[in-house]
Amino acid sequence: MAKTEGRADYSFDEFNIVLAGRFDGLSKQLKKIARFILDNPVDTALDTAAEIANRLEVQPSSLIRFAQALDFEGFSEIQKIFRANLVQQLPGYSANYSDRIQKLKEGASEGAEGAHPILNVFMEANRDALTSLQSEVSVARLDEAINTIKAAKNIYILGQRRSFPVASYLYYMMRNLDIRAFLLDGVGGNLSEQARLIGDGDVLVVATFPNYADEVIGVAQQARDAGAKVIAMTDKLVSPIVKLSDTYFLTDKVTVSGFRTVTGTMCLAQALAIGLGLDSNQISRT
Repeated sequence: MAKTEGRADYSFDEFNIVLAGRFDGLSKQLKKIARFILDNPVDTALDTAAEIANRLEVQPSSLIRFAQALDFEGFSEIQKIFRANLVQQLPGYSANYSDRIQKLKEGASEGAEGAHPILNVFMEANRDALTSLQSEVSVARLDEAINTIKAAKNIYILGQRRSFPVASYLYYMMRNLDIRAFLLDGVGGNLSEQARLIGDGDVLVVATFPNYADEVIGVAQQARDAGAKVIAMTDKLVSPIVKLSDTYFLTDKVTVSGFRTVTGTMCLAQALAIGLGLDSNQISRT
């Protein structure tokens, strides 16, 4: 396939769409590279190709092959897209954005004088997550999710590991609104048994982030097969939950030293619940 002219000028969202469309056809090694760059956007923007290859334990030529598999001339073109995305996400960004991001990586983020550097770095990361959420979540998509939940017979909520606090909080909010909601907590290893209750006319709201728990993806597939609708909260288009969802939201793409923020997803859960509560009389109950 001939290289696509102007692809280096793609936005970050356009790059994600291209990668999502090609992801299943990539080799195991190229999928590994894809997951790394999307999980580590700061490192992808600022590190050299050699440094990234060393961290992935692959040859630098593998990064070139990855870029060419997406119709880019070289990996540096992909890095330009990541750099442009970072400069747009930083509040009050300026020409020295590389210095600011580097400080974030090193745990010396700019913040309130006298505050602990660790607190500063996570405050910065969570602010970035909320800023990203504002640009990612459209009015139409949020309304679509709210209306889908309102029309459902039952609402099942699922999140494991780091996503469990979000699922638990959303369940708490819905129950306080007298919504017929059920938390699939999997206590005692009974997640698959709990999921058997999901049927036609129901909705499964699911949150999942890397490493995307297999049991969570399995429940989403089971829900789809049973005729239920799936609303997903995840981090990127190549997430396996996206293909199983009727409506999806991309949140909390920011990581700090391997620790993923959950602020954006928790804020989205609040918005969903409050949106339901504004017209709770229209929510289906039995």
